[in-house]
Amino acid sequence: MYFFHDGLLNYALEVFPNYHDAGQDDSFFELFVPGNTRHFAERPFERFSDYEELLQRLLERYPGKYQEAHKGTPFYYMSWLAFDLRNYEKALFYIDAAISEDVRNNRNPPDGPLGWKAQPGARFLLLDPAHQAAGRTIVAVKDHLQSELTRFNGISNQKALDIETSWRAFVADLLVDADQRTVISALYVFLLEFHDRLRELRFREGSLGGSNQPFTVHLFTGGLIFESLLKRYYPTSDSGQPNRTLGGILKHTQQFLRDFSLAQPPEIFAESLDEIHAAIQGGVSIETAFSITAMLRNTTGHNLVWDNIFSAPAKYVDLFQQVMNALLFIIARKLR
Repeated sequence: MYFFHDGLLNYALEVFPNYHDAGQDDSFFELFVPGNTRHFAERPFERFSDYEELLQRLLERYPGKYQEAHKGTPFYYMSWLAFDLRNYEKALFYIDAAISEDVRNNRNPPDGPLGWKAQPGARFLLLDPAHQAAGRTIVAVKDHLQSELTRFNGISNQKALDIETSWRAFVADLLVDADQRTVISALYVFLLEFHDRLRELRFREGSLGGSNQPFTVHLFTGGLIFESLLKRYYPTSDSGQPNRTLGGILKHTQQFLRDFSLAQPPEIFAESLDEIHAAIQGGVSIETAFSITAMLRNTTGHNLVWDNIFSAPAKYVDLFQQVMNALLFIIARKLR
């Protein structure tokens, strides 16, 4: 361990059973953990490792007490530290876990009339940095999202999306459902990972070959988020059957076509990534975004080895922006 020493760790293990409710559990984790630095990242790996080690020791020694304990505080800080490590999947996993802890240990009225929704975990997903320990990280996520919203608003011909009203309304709608909350987390991961993947491509530019798996998997994830959002808003086809596939929504659900004023279903199959990219042809329409995203979802979902179009990072940017357009078109239209 890094911030802990054996004496402090042993003392923490000894006194843990003396903390008997959610409020006292929070006090325990505020006292016996390394926390994080408010204004800059400082030794995030060491801090995260100490959190993991303490939780592992508590789980091994007091499995029953550990499961009952309110762990929203350590999960929140582990999420924040994972952001500092740029491990975005782990970061969103732990913020979702923190919210689940707050829901399970809903201590209303001490938390106020909103209960768990007013806690830091839920406000993190709402991108509300006010009075948050992890405020600097929330602001960074907001900046990335605002950049995409500004770009989208400029080409969409839809009512402008903004974080404070329309985006938070979208998040609040999904926040109350544990399964749908995963979609929000996945969308943030998709947005944040794009910047890391693009940096990697630019560093590699000029080299011959190299793995394309990180980029195809990333775009595939965007396609899954697209499919998940459509399944939420269009759960059944025209025949009344559950929409279990993307094709069922796009081809057999007239309400979907009407909502987006589509004369025909979007294309969903392609033979190569180059074919998918060529289909953009500078288009910024709903039809283009939906077709590109559906083709990416179905194409990259069946093979990790595809033609290498990523020697030109701009093509990766084009595909990412089409997927973001598809997601934002859904959000803009369903929030009307």
